[in-house]
Amino acid sequence: MNFYKTIIDRVAHYCFLLGVISGMAMTLLIFVSTLMRYIGGKPVRFSDELAGLLFISLAFFCLPHILNKGRHIRIEILLQILPKKLVMIADFFATVALVLFCAIFLYESYDFMNFSKEISSTTDISGILLWPWMAIMPFSMVLCILVQFRHGFKQPALQRHDNEDVYL
Repeated sequence: MNFYKTIIDRVAHYCFLLGVISGMAMTLLIFVSTLMRYIGGKPVRFSDELAGLLFISLAFFCLPHILNKGRHIRIEILLQILPKKLVMIADFFATVALVLFCAIFLYESYDFMNFSKEISSTTDISGILLWPWMAIMPFSMVLCILVQFRHGFKQPALQRHDNEDVYL
């Protein structure tokens, strides 16, 4: 079981790093395109399309790691005022809702990606093949489900560090 947890943790972490690299590439691309537009008078013509694809990869590659570390959005104030039994019940229902959402999103995004692959869908201006970018979405949902199963039927605990500010 520890081997499974370690593998899930590492895959989620490496996907997170890939998402961060995508975000940095997106920022650099937009910066260079802006410089070329205002200094050179001619922007990178495919920058908007590629920036959108890089943003998708940023969001979906980072999602499993954020879930794994318990850093996702949650309503802490509600959990603090509820009795312990109701917190456990709410936690269970939140977990079930997350797994159901991920499963439905996985199913729909896989069909979307598969259809895009069948018709060889590309971007309008630069002709970038879209299905490999769309494959990030179902992959991310599978990883989110595995991360949730790694934590059982409860939400991952928020991992705070001593030097972080906590707002109540």
